[in-house]
Amino acid sequence: MGAEELCRNYGERVFRFAAMVARADAEAEDIAQEALLKAIRRLDAYDPRRGSMETWLWRIVVNTARDAGRAAGRRVALWERLRRLPEETESVESIVVKRLSDAQLLSGVRSLPPRDRTLIALRFGAGLDHAATGSAVGISSGAATMAVRRALRKLRNRLEATYEQDT
Repeated sequence: MGAEELCRNYGERVFRFAAMVARADAEAEDIAQEALLKAIRRLDAYDPRRGSMETWLWRIVVNTARDAGRAAGRRVALWERLRRLPEETESVESIVVKRLSDAQLLSGVRSLPPRDRTLIALRFGAGLDHAATGSAVGISSGAATMAVRRALRKLRNRLEATYEQDT
């Protein structure tokens, strides 16, 4: 895979991830660009015997974000995910999601600890499944599933608290 193909195949997802781990949009662009540049510069070092190209790329992206010390969230991808939650009963969660603005949701994601932001960013911003999310942060698929659930629970609690303060 060449540099153009790498950017074409992964650029949008890398940016969505970066938006979830950056404190501001400008930082998200910096993280995404830096991660893609690192990957392009290291294409010749990629060893398919050590894992898939996608796993290799996401490790670079996660490490770039970690090195930058930034974290936040991409509101559109997460917003869509939260809106698709089952609404068979009017839970506090569904009420909060309906009344949240995108800015409040983004603020809630950005208020999470760095690891939780990273997990949510990989799962919902980058659209990775649990196995790939776990691989990107160095944990098993099962551990990633549980960690994402815990991160979402923390996000829900923060959003509920925000909603209660606003009413």
